[in-house]
Formats: sequence, C-alpha cells, structure tokens
Amino acid sequence: MQTSRKQQGFTIVELVVVIILLGILAATALPRFIDVDDDAHTAAFEGIMGGFQTGIALYHAQWIADGQVSAGSQVPEFNNLRVTAQGYPYSNTSQTGDVPTVSQDCEDVFVGVLQSAPTVSDAAAAAGVVGSATDFTAVRNGANCEFYYSGQSSESGATIPLFTYFSATGVVTRSTAVLP
Repeated sequence: MQTSRKQQGFTIVELVVVIILLGILAATALPRFIDVDDDAHTAAFEGIMGGFQTGIALYHAQWIADGQVSAGSQVPEFNNLRVTAQGYPYSNTSQTGDVPTVSQDCEDVFVGVLQSAPTVSDAAAAAGVVGSATDFTAVRNGANCEFYYSGQSSESGATIPLFTYFSATGVVTRSTAVLP
C-alpha cells in the first residue's frame, strides 16, 4: 500500500510578503544606523574634551596642594608641565612669560594633562590641520591653545569641532571651525 506524502513549504505569495516586510524594516532602520559614525565621533570628541577639562582642574588642585608654587615651576605629577601665575599649565619648556609660545607647548599640555592621550600633533596655524593624520591637532592662538578634532575629517572645507584652552583662566570652551 502506498501512502501519499503531502509536501509542505512556502508559497511564492508568502515569500514575496516576507521579502516586502523585510524591505520595509530595512528602510526604516537603515537611516538610524547611518548616523552611528557621526554619533561615535561626537562622543569621542566630547569625552576627550571632558577629560581635558578634568585634567586642567586636577592640575590646578595639585598646584594648590603644592602651596601655589611660583609661575614657571614644574609640576612633576603632570609630565613636568610648567605653571602659570594663576595655577594652570602652559608648557614643558622654560620660557619667559607664562603662556604657550608655540603650538608644541599646546601639544605638551594636551599630553601632560590627559596622560594617555589620543594621538596629537601640532601645527603653526589652522591651515596646518588640513591633511593631519592624528586624532587632534594643537594650534596656539595667542596665549590660548586650540585643539582641532582632526580624527573625523581633516579635509579642506570640512567643518570640525574644536575646543579652546585659555591658559590664563583654565577655561575650556567648545566650538567648530571650517578648515581653510
């Protein structure tokens, strides 16, 4: 006696419906995943800037704990960064005046305050940020240090975030810049 086997499977209509549903789900979810890269760069920048602000506050606290040593003295706990008269770091090198004099001074502050910092380089002007292969590029602007987030983009015309460190007051502010 022969038994008949009933075959089971999906019909073409069922398969088409499933494919359409998957397409709708992908179309609604995809835009959310596209912005993940930008969100990650924003979070990285904000984290480093927050860490830098905290490092500046810790440096200032160390200066107070050390008895408010005179301007130009080195603070060994922060890679021998020298102190301004107000108690904020400005450089590793001995120099007249207590402000950064070259962009290398700004790079020194970045590394000294953050200890295990992301990659950083220095440039003489904002134009030097173009083509940078590091996460941040330090540029001295008067008595202040600007730290451009070149990890996201360093192409000419790109708008990138940066934070500025005011060495006289220890204040750190956030802004953006268009690369020349």
